[in-house]
Amino acid sequence: MSIRDHGFGRRQLRQGGGRGTGDDHVDSMYGSTELSIYRTPNTKPKGYESLKAFVEAKGCEIVFTNEAPPELSRHETLRITHQKAEPIPIEVVTRAHRWAHNRNYLHSFFRPMYQ
Repeated sequence: MSIRDHGFGRRQLRQGGGRGTGDDHVDSMYGSTELSIYRTPNTKPKGYESLKAFVEAKGCEIVFTNEAPPELSRHETLRITHQKAEPIPIEVVTRAHRWAHNRNYLHSFFRPMYQ
């Protein structure tokens, strides 16, 4: 199953959500302990090395994994977490979120209920 099975055509997937940089909803991601970015198949993530250097300099871990929700099973997941099991710093969330939007990558996050 893929996102195309839900009625989205190739043209719509390339256009994306049309929301610019995504700064209008990044604040809902603050306090997240995990941020996942789903890389579309057969694309090279431009700017990944600089993002990785920034994320690691802020005490976070960034890894590629093949774990993804069933509807995104063909996508590769880029997962960002804090090394101390704390919330991801705001500047990391903001930069990674902009990076995902600029490349039209889907993303999700986990924020514990206690925050």
